[in-house]
Amino acid sequence: MFKRISFLFLLFFGLEAVLVWKQTRSTRNRLRPNRDPWHLASDYSVRGLDLSHHNGKIIYEGLDSLDFVFLKATEGTSLDDRDFETHYEGFKDKGIALGVYHFFRFDTDGKEQAQHFLSRIKGHTFHVPLIVDVEQQNNPRIRRDKVIKRLRDFMHHIQKKTGQKPIIYTNGDGYSDFVEKDFDEHTLWLSSTNAWRPAMMDCTFWQFNINADLMEITHRADLNVFRGSREEWKDYLRENKPFTIH
Repeated sequence: MFKRISFLFLLFFGLEAVLVWKQTRSTRNRLRPNRDPWHLASDYSVRGLDLSHHNGKIIYEGLDSLDFVFLKATEGTSLDDRDFETHYEGFKDKGIALGVYHFFRFDTDGKEQAQHFLSRIKGHTFHVPLIVDVEQQNNPRIRRDKVIKRLRDFMHHIQKKTGQKPIIYTNGDGYSDFVEKDFDEHTLWLSSTNAWRPAMMDCTFWQFNINADLMEITHRADLNVFRGSREEWKDYLRENKPFTIH
């Protein structure tokens, strides 16, 4: 009798232990972050990166599956990204659509910034319109009307020389502060780690992860997607044919 009671006692606590273990594992699984750096934008199949010297060393051979890469070339009226040429050479023969961007300074002349940008990328070929990065971060506080005026001068000069309206890269605050209503006719590349924001804004490109850990890149990387189907991406590239800056 005593042995039977002991057996039932052990069986009961054994079942309790199994239930507790299953519940703990389930909780851990819910709390564990998703290890796939692309998971937030998993609905979109056309994928890309944006790169500057801040990303460190790149193993270009390991990134052949990308559809597009946007490279930083310049900032303000005098700064060149020191790794632009290396990145460009690393990707130009891979069949990956290349884009290039300029970080816009709020405190310097817009036309001079455009001239500096075009001068640096002269002789290079790209597959999407030129890009301007417009954001308050790393910029001084300048009156909005001055920023808008300088940005208009930048846009006008780029369009005059290339026939293109530049793509605008920005975040939610930058959009509401400098882009909305003044530059809505430009294609938008939006930075947001929240899935809801692109649904509320008509952005073509979405930077959804600014802290991705990729084996091919020594420092954290920015991940992007084209917010359309693969067929729409092909149509986009047919509409925006490769061009060389002269």
